[in-house]
Amino acid sequence: MQSWLVAVVVVMAAVVAVLGVIRSLRRGLPGGLELAAGIACAAVVLLQSVVAGVAMIRGTRPVEQATTIGYLLGIALVMPLGLAWAYAERSRTGGYVLAVAAFTVAVMTARLVMLWRGAGV
Repeated sequence: MQSWLVAVVVVMAAVVAVLGVIRSLRRGLPGGLELAAGIACAAVVLLQSVVAGVAMIRGTRPVEQATTIGYLLGIALVMPLGLAWAYAERSRTGGYVLAVAAFTVAVMTARLVMLWRGAGV
């Protein structure tokens, strides 16, 4: 896994989580800023999954290959589903939903790094 890409994913996920919490604390619905940040985060997560998938096709093998593939597929779905749920939730809890989705992306990214390097398996 590319360490610079991992750092970008984690930072973007943290920004989306903070934006979601701030929006909910202000008792507002998620707006354009949260949507743009969430879409950008989802795009970077998808890029990370594609880059890791290509690396696996080229011969780089993580210790737990099946688990890593599951994480790569699952993490690509978390943010889009979180965004959809946050915007479908027409109350102030939509921001919290977005924050939980973003936090989940950050945690799954950390776990992917562990799987990729063979630690914590």
